[in-house]
Amino acid sequence: MSTPGTTQVDGRSRAGRPVHAAKGYWQLVADGEPYRLLFPVGAAIGVAGVMMWPLYSWNVTSAYPGIPHARVMIEGFLGCFVTGFLGTALPGLLGVPRVTGSEAAGLAAALVWTAWLQYSGQTQWGDLAFFVTILAFVLLFGVRAIFRRDTPPPAFVLVGMGVLSALAGSFGLVVTQTAPGLVPAWVPALARLLLYQGFVLLPIMGIGAFLLPRFLGLPSRQDFPESVALPEGWLSRAAFAGVCGLAVLAGFALEVAGFSRWGYALRAAVLLIYFFLEVPALRAGFAGGSLAIGVRIALASIPAGFILLAVMPERAFALLHVVFITGFSLLTFTVASRVVLGHSGQSGKFQAALWPVVVMSAFIMMAMLTRVTADWMPGAQLSHYAYAAVAWIAGVLVWAVRILPGVGRSETPASRPG
Repeated sequence: MSTPGTTQVDGRSRAGRPVHAAKGYWQLVADGEPYRLLFPVGAAIGVAGVMMWPLYSWNVTSAYPGIPHARVMIEGFLGCFVTGFLGTALPGLLGVPRVTGSEAAGLAAALVWTAWLQYSGQTQWGDLAFFVTILAFVLLFGVRAIFRRDTPPPAFVLVGMGVLSALAGSFGLVVTQTAPGLVPAWVPALARLLLYQGFVLLPIMGIGAFLLPRFLGLPSRQDFPESVALPEGWLSRAAFAGVCGLAVLAGFALEVAGFSRWGYALRAAVLLIYFFLEVPALRAGFAGGSLAIGVRIALASIPAGFILLAVMPERAFALLHVVFITGFSLLTFTVASRVVLGHSGQSGKFQAALWPVVVMSAFIMMAMLTRVTADWMPGAQLSHYAYAAVAWIAGVLVWAVRILPGVGRSETPASRPG
């Protein structure tokens, strides 16, 4: 594309400057940005997974969607966003070759297949497909890491722990379903916690310590000089992250052992301490625009949800949705918004008032409140599940229409700030 006042001739302007042709969508994916494929796929899977509740409530489907819904959302929806983000970020952080277009397509296809198996009630095969997909993702970067030219942020110890939680949780559930009589009762209980919570919560802590200070305009304690050898101070920060991760896992163990209240309380305490030290959000006040507000709501919701669970563990199925909806899913879409804007030449909007993000956040908060309070209204419980689902879907559709199209737009030199 030529600039105003110039004419393009054989890929160069008459002024002698090279002309940068706009890249097509698939070329952008193939250039090592798998989020451009996996984020839209993940959003579509999320809508399908949440839509299971209105379909059941309105008698369109007959099978109760409790387990399939949970698996679709964790393995399909969040699986796409976690692998899409890490697949885009890790090559730059490690100094290794980027994810290829075929690798990105393979991940997307595997996660779609996983979600379909779960959606259709083939839980065992869906868990196995997810285990194989995450194992392939680990091997993908394990081979690359051998040739790394840089050291990842120390908090990414928690990302590794989260990925291992996904592997252990999905494998434990496969074994349980394959040989239910040979597995102790605590195995499936722990496996579900590792898959449903550890897989997402631990990477949120690790990625959050690295990324969230940037949302709030704060210096990051995860920034170290580029080096293959461990920089000075890296090991102590990694050890702190690792101890916090082990404390989260200890909370799972307490819950499985029957001490649910203490397990929830431990998770809440760890999160508050970790984010207070690694993401000192109070220093940023309330500035930072819509994205920063969304991050604050999500970060507050996760420990708040665990505090409520510690107070009322008998309401676990309801109150866990404070963590899942306004915690995990709102943070997912807020971080994804920043990734999309930053990679599409719209970084000037990072601290702006973005009405699509505000509307999306409002709908997701409405969905959480409706879903949580539904369990206090037995006579209208299912209908409120449906209303909560519709609110969540409405927020995601606003996000998909106004923010997601940026996945097809490149960050051209002219669009970069400065």
